[in-house]
Amino acid sequence: MKNMWSKLKMRLPAIILLAATLLFWGIYDRYEPAGPVLLDSPELSGAFRMSGDVTRTNGVFRLHVPAGGKPAGARFHISGALDYPFIRIQGRIRTDEVVRGRHVWNSARLSVIQRDQEGRRVVGNDQLHSEFGTVEWTPQQDEFEMLPEASEVELVLHHSGTSGTAWFDSVSVQPVKIKTTYRWFKTLFCILWLGMGFLYFHRCRLDRRRLRILILLNVIVILYGTLMPAEWIAAVPQKGKEVFLRTAHRMKTDAKPKVKKQAAPNPDAEAERHRKEEKMLGQLDQLVTNAHGMGHFILFASLCFLVYCSAALEGQHSLYYLKVAFDLLLFSGVTESLQYLTGDRTPGIHDWLLDVYGMITAFLFFLAVRAVLIFVRRPGRS
Repeated sequence: MKNMWSKLKMRLPAIILLAATLLFWGIYDRYEPAGPVLLDSPELSGAFRMSGDVTRTNGVFRLHVPAGGKPAGARFHISGALDYPFIRIQGRIRTDEVVRGRHVWNSARLSVIQRDQEGRRVVGNDQLHSEFGTVEWTPQQDEFEMLPEASEVELVLHHSGTSGTAWFDSVSVQPVKIKTTYRWFKTLFCILWLGMGFLYFHRCRLDRRRLRILILLNVIVILYGTLMPAEWIAAVPQKGKEVFLRTAHRMKTDAKPKVKKQAAPNPDAEAERHRKEEKMLGQLDQLVTNAHGMGHFILFASLCFLVYCSAALEGQHSLYYLKVAFDLLLFSGVTESLQYLTGDRTPGIHDWLLDVYGMITAFLFFLAVRAVLIFVRRPGRS
C-alpha cells in the first residue's frame, strides 16, 4: 500500500498540471470582440438563396425535410466580414428525428462559406458541429479565419439529412481577434509541460527501457501529431478540394454556349451544382476524419504494445502492467490537453476513447502473443 501511494505521488505533478490545463483552457476565451455585430437573428427575407421547406417564426428558423424530400437551407451574405481577421459564429440548434445521411455532414448544421471573385469556394475551416437524431437546444460557437483569397462570405443554415426537422435560434456573427494575453498563457503552459516532460523522462526511466528507441520514436510521432496545427492536417485534403473546385468551375465554363445572348440563370440548376459541390467536399472531410481516427488508434496501440513488450523483456512483475496501463491513460489525457496549445485545435472525448480502444486492443494482442510463446517454450515440447 505504501509503495502504491509513493507511485501515485510520483505522478501527482502531471495529474495536477493536466487538471489545470483542462480547467483553464476550458473556460478561457482566447478571442475578444474586434468590431460591431455583423449579423444578428437575420430575417428570412434577407436570405439571398433558399431551398426546401424553410420558415421563420419569432426569430426561430425551421428547416424540414420530409422522407424522400430535398434538403432545406438558407444562405445569408455576411457584409464586412473580410475587414477582420476572424469571425465568431454563434447559434442554437434543436433537432427532431433528423436522420443523418450517408456522411457525417448530412445533418443539421451551421456553416461558413468563403468565395473568391469568380464565385468559387475558397477551401478552409467552414463548418460548426452538426446535429442529428432528436436533440434539445444545443449552443454552437466557433471562430473562422478570413482567408485572403475570399471576396465574399456566406452564412449557411442547412439540413441535409434524409428526413426530420431542425430549428436554428439566436444566430449571430461577431468579428473577433486573438487576445494579447493568450500568447503569454500559451507560452507559460508550454514551458510547464516541457519541464514536466524532462522530469518524467528520468522518473519513468525511459532512457533505460529495453525497447527505448522504438518507444521514444512512437512518443515523438504522437506528440508531433498532437501539436500539429489544424491547417497542416487539412493541407492535403484542401489541395484535393481546390483541384476539385477548379475542375468543376472549368467544366462549368466550358459547358456554356458561346453565344452573345445567354439564357437567364436557372436557380434550381445552381442549387443542384452547390449540392454536388458540398457532397464532394463532405466526402473529403469524412476521409480526413477517418484517417485522423485511425491515427489515434494505431499510434496508441503500437505504443502500448511496445511498452508491454519492453516490460516483459525486463522481467517486470505482473502488477507493473497495471501501473503502465495507468501511465498510458494519463499520457493519452495529456496529449489531448496539449491540443489547446496549438491555437486551432481542442481536445475531444472521442479521440481519447480511440486511444483507449487502441491500448485495449494492443494489450489483448500482447497477452495472446505471450500465451503463444509460453506454450511454444513449454518443457516437453519437441
